[in-house]
Amino acid sequence: MARRTSRVLLAVASLTFFALPVSADPIISVGTPITSNADLPSYLTDGSYPFGITVSLSPGEFLVPIDISGAVNLQTWQFDLLYSDAVVQQVDPGDGSFGVYGAEFTPPDLSSLAFILTSGFPIDQDSNGLPDDLQGVAGSYPSLLTGPSGDSPLAFVLFQCNPDPATCNGNFSITGTTVVQGAPEPATLALVLGGLGALGGRRLAKRARLT
Repeated sequence: MARRTSRVLLAVASLTFFALPVSADPIISVGTPITSNADLPSYLTDGSYPFGITVSLSPGEFLVPIDISGAVNLQTWQFDLLYSDAVVQQVDPGDGSFGVYGAEFTPPDLSSLAFILTSGFPIDQDSNGLPDDLQGVAGSYPSLLTGPSGDSPLAFVLFQCNPDPATCNGNFSITGTTVVQGAPEPATLALVLGGLGALGGRRLAKRARLT
């Protein structure tokens, strides 16, 4: 009996292992800057962004996309953005966004728009010889029952070249990332629970025959 039980347990464990999705940790990185108003996402220009906030780039301004790759049922995320303030400066347009905007994960689905939980805290690290740091930018997806999956922008951060846009290179990089992803899909849980249920049923049937 012990040997049969062990075999069933091994089978259930094998099913669980192969049923669970196997993927590498998501990667958050800096995307290609948006330098033209014509290339801005429509939800940042047509008033559909929360609180009616709109974006219009002034000369020398640009948006830095923050991208994620390999997300699976993404729930929340956080990152720090490093940059050189000798070349670029973060812009606060005074609209309540502090220059940090959520991105649609699946355009044109506005429900996939990231909600910015915190726009981060600028840290001046020049005295330590380090790049400046926009620390603790975070977001989530409150309008989605299941978090988004795949590759997409998470957010945009507004910057201005200092002083000459023609030589603008902010040396942007990402650090301090935290990604929270969802639990296994219901079908996976059903498979595992079904295997455990079969194991319990066999044990009860065996016990009934012995009594």
